[in-house]
Amino acid sequence: MSELYIFIFASLAIIIIVARRSYVYFREKKIKFKEEVALKVNELQKERHQMQVERFKESYLKEQKNKKYDFSQYKLILRKADMAMARKQWTEAKKCLIQSLAVAKDEFQVSLKLAKVYMESGDLKRAETIFKRLLEVNDPNAQIYVNLAKIYTSRKNYKEAIQSYVQAIELDNKDDKSFIGLGRLYKLLMKHSLAAECFRRAAELKPREVEYLFLLADSCKEDDDYENALFTYERILTLEPYNERAIGAAQDVRIKMNEIEKVIAS
Repeated sequence: MSELYIFIFASLAIIIIVARRSYVYFREKKIKFKEEVALKVNELQKERHQMQVERFKESYLKEQKNKKYDFSQYKLILRKADMAMARKQWTEAKKCLIQSLAVAKDEFQVSLKLAKVYMESGDLKRAETIFKRLLEVNDPNAQIYVNLAKIYTSRKNYKEAIQSYVQAIELDNKDDKSFIGLGRLYKLLMKHSLAAECFRRAAELKPREVEYLFLLADSCKEDDDYENALFTYERILTLEPYNERAIGAAQDVRIKMNEIEKVIAS
């Protein structure tokens, strides 16, 4: 009788194991199928978006080709817009720029100014829309990506902001302000080593810019890289020997390094 029970229990155990393996197999197969479908849908969406962009670009170029161009009127309105921007009269600047779009031969520069005016006046949504449209109908532009990064940063969309700064740097790796913007963002996220690298690149482009050197030195200090922090503070003092902030910061770093040496020695 005991052998019968053993046989029954063994059979049940085998059935349970087989059933579980089948469940796991079909579940994995189902998950894989869903992933493949999602990947295919994503590819189709990208293709559809690209086709829409191309059609939009074709229609835009055709429209521009047939557009009448009045140079004198264009310059007059644009001059008014520049004066309004200089005075920070954003409403007047918007009005003039929108008018100039109607007579402009090349809308890029006017649209770029209009987007910046929207940014300055706090209308980030419209600014973002214009910047993205400019990227769709023109070649990639580093300054547009920098402005988008600023918009994303203000919205705390830090991932998108970082990506935009990186794209800007890939297009123009000689723009120190792009490195500073990305470095400040990494500093905000407490990624001090990455921030220091960005500030270092900016300082290489403008080696006499004391503000950049302070950003670099402070980031090295926050990253516990006291040797490079001290070296950078001393670089500042070669440019400005009586800079009290650099003198005090360098002294603090020396004290910290001495404390670490004492701990190691003990």
